[in-house]
Amino acid sequence: MEIFKILAICIITAVLAVVLKHQKGEYALMVALAGGTVVTLYILKGVLAPIEYINTKLFNNGINIEYFAVALKALGIGYVTGFIADICRDSGQASLAAKAELAGKCAIFIISLPLIAAVLDTALSFLT
Repeated sequence: MEIFKILAICIITAVLAVVLKHQKGEYALMVALAGGTVVTLYILKGVLAPIEYINTKLFNNGINIEYFAVALKALGIGYVTGFIADICRDSGQASLAAKAELAGKCAIFIISLPLIAAVLDTALSFLT
C-alpha cells in the first residue's frame, strides 16, 4: 500500500534528521526538507487521478468546474502553506511560520472572492 511507503519515508527522514542534528546540525534541516518534498510529491501523484475523475464527472454533467477549481487551489495553498510553516518551525522560526500561515489564509481569501461574489449575487437575485 502507498500509505506505508509514505510513512516509511517519513520515519527514515525523521531518524536521519535527528541523527544529523547531533552530529552535523546544519544538514538536519536539509534532510527534513528533502524528505518532506519527496513525501509531498508522492502524495500529489496519488491525488491527481481522483481529481481528474471528479473534474471529468463535473464536466460531463454540465456543472461549472470553476468552483471546483477554486476549492482545489485553496486546498493546494493550504497544504503548501502548512508545509512551509512546519519547515519554518523546525528551523526555530515560529514568527516566520505564523507569517507564512497568515499569507496562506489571505491568499485563500483572495482566490475565493469570485466564489463569494457569485454566492452573493445569487442571494441578492432571490431578494429582488
